[in-house]
Amino acid sequence: MLFDKFIRLVEDHADQLTRLWIEEIRSNPSTKGYNEFSDELLGKRIFDVYHRLGNWLLQDDPSDKKTAEHFIELGRSRASENIRVSEVVNALILARVIITRFIDEQALANSALEIHLAQEFYRRLIVFFDKATYFVVVGYETQTPEEREKIHKSDFINKSIDSITRWIITDRHNP
Repeated sequence: MLFDKFIRLVEDHADQLTRLWIEEIRSNPSTKGYNEFSDELLGKRIFDVYHRLGNWLLQDDPSDKKTAEHFIELGRSRASENIRVSEVVNALILARVIITRFIDEQALANSALEIHLAQEFYRRLIVFFDKATYFVVVGYETQTPEEREKIHKSDFINKSIDSITRWIITDRHNP
């Protein structure tokens, strides 16, 4: 796989990345809603996000449907816990930033090819977190059974996946 080196680095240091994320969540005033939860629960939650990232990078979910459904449910869950949507979004942003900083600090890119691979890895990392964030917000907005039925009947998930994927991968500068 193209990104084995980066995926392995994240997997090998999952405990450290989890600790860094929890420390940031605890100290960041824009994620104070998470202070109600134990470190153990927070660790499980961020491990799940990082695990899904690894699976997504390995193309375990080529249609993105499982990923979309998971993050929609995650958004609903956080809404039921009364965590503000801005805090949930920021928690995802912090997860991405922590991985990016960690990889940068490891200085893994020693050749032009490795620099190119690192850039592509970062691009894919951003795509994953953009999609996760979008679907978390969708979940947050679809709390009632009526809202859930409406998106189910309209094939919303598949249409959204197609739309967001096209938007992300389309080069807007070269029509």
